[in-house]
Amino acid sequence: MNPLDISAAHNRWSGHPVVEKVALYGGLLVCAMVLPPRTGAPLVLAAVMVATLALARVRVRLFLLAMLGPALFIALGSLPIAVSLRGGPHLEAGGVAIAVDTSLRAIAASAATIGLAVTTSMADLLDLARRSGVPASLCHVADLTYRLIGILINSARAAREAAGLRLGLQNPRTAIAVIGTQFALIFVRATDRARSMSEAMSLRAEPGMTAVLTESRPARPARLVATAVALGLIAAASVSSWMFWNGG
Repeated sequence: MNPLDISAAHNRWSGHPVVEKVALYGGLLVCAMVLPPRTGAPLVLAAVMVATLALARVRVRLFLLAMLGPALFIALGSLPIAVSLRGGPHLEAGGVAIAVDTSLRAIAASAATIGLAVTTSMADLLDLARRSGVPASLCHVADLTYRLIGILINSARAAREAAGLRLGLQNPRTAIAVIGTQFALIFVRATDRARSMSEAMSLRAEPGMTAVLTESRPARPARLVATAVALGLIAAASVSSWMFWNGG
């Protein structure tokens, strides 16, 4: 099991109905996308951290490490918005403001998504998707893809450790060659494992019929109402702050 799976299975919210967690983090994701970014994103981030770290008791280090990749990707992606190379490197007119707004939205949305990932297992999410009417074939593909990603991560980690034991990462030139070879090896292994997994799953049942065994836990109306109230307060605070900020 990878760290996200372990966290999803052993946090304080692991036994809560999946509908409640999807409603909370999905609502926060919507808030991150539609509310004014400079007033909404900080509130969404604060709500995600309170729910994930304080209430669900997910490890802070795991959450921050999971956020590191998206944060770096967002930072690199925002540079072309703010900086133009036409006529020499310079800040684009209005580009900095757009880059800041885009980055705030993306970071808040990523935090909500990661919050759901570290508190809810994939088995629960797939079961909810099936019960919600998502085509079984799509759930089957999502299940296979998730399993394959886990296998590839373990394969990459094993290849990295093996290269380190052979002293293949001592200097940059050797490291580049070793890493290139590892990528080629993992690509070939991914193709073989994907074929093997597809055949194995087909032997178990028809595609889309490989449902996972999960415990049925109905959502509690009081929790859903509390979630709706919290999301409403976030939206109201964000909009009112934005109007005050702009002199409205």
